[in-house]
Amino acid sequence: MNNKILLAALLALSLPALAGRPLSTEDANSLDDGQCQLEAWANRTRSNATEMVAVPACAFLKVEAQLGTGWVRENGETKLAAQFFQVKHAFRKVDDGAWGIAFVAGIARDRTRETYGNWGDPYFIVPFSFGIGEDKDSRAVVHLNLGTTRNREEARNLTLWGIAAEKPVTERLTLVGEVYGENTRDPFYRAGGRFTVIPEMLDVDLTYVGRSGGSKEDRLWSIGFHLEGDVFK
Repeated sequence: MNNKILLAALLALSLPALAGRPLSTEDANSLDDGQCQLEAWANRTRSNATEMVAVPACAFLKVEAQLGTGWVRENGETKLAAQFFQVKHAFRKVDDGAWGIAFVAGIARDRTRETYGNWGDPYFIVPFSFGIGEDKDSRAVVHLNLGTTRNREEARNLTLWGIAAEKPVTERLTLVGEVYGENTRDPFYRAGGRFTVIPEMLDVDLTYVGRSGGSKEDRLWSIGFHLEGDVFK
């Protein structure tokens, strides 16, 4: 499988992370000070390549910081493919009311490039979220993203965007869906669900991801988890 195709999928699926795993579209929420989380997932492509991503995060002074690392395993060999570091601040959390807005800033590196393989692809995103319904436990929540990134290898700026929704259908099961991408390529889409194993602590998820007009290399299953706790409180 072409490494550039793999990396494009990996970056699109992991940058940014996340409106609560498994969404790639950012939400207008963030961890409280002293809280930490670990999100990790594996993507299995139709061509039998595996993408693995781990993203630990903690929040201090109302700023959530994340460090993500992605690997690609193919033909029995595992390679470091991509990394990113980002910070996020929610000016108003959607969990606290009917709507919320936040700001995300980060920088990434593409380890498979022959040139510009070091840190140097910055990105900025503004997430806006709003709820549909009065009951916060059962309402649908919609997330809208608009941002930009600088691709150093191509020496141009790109527009990032995303539209996502999540809707609880039982006390533990939430259905999720999204469409996201950047302005020069066909968008990705995702559909699936998230299941709460331990309330306010551990979720697991399973989703299917594809790309409009894409080939089989752009289609994959993604399985992951979100673990959260008050580490520094």
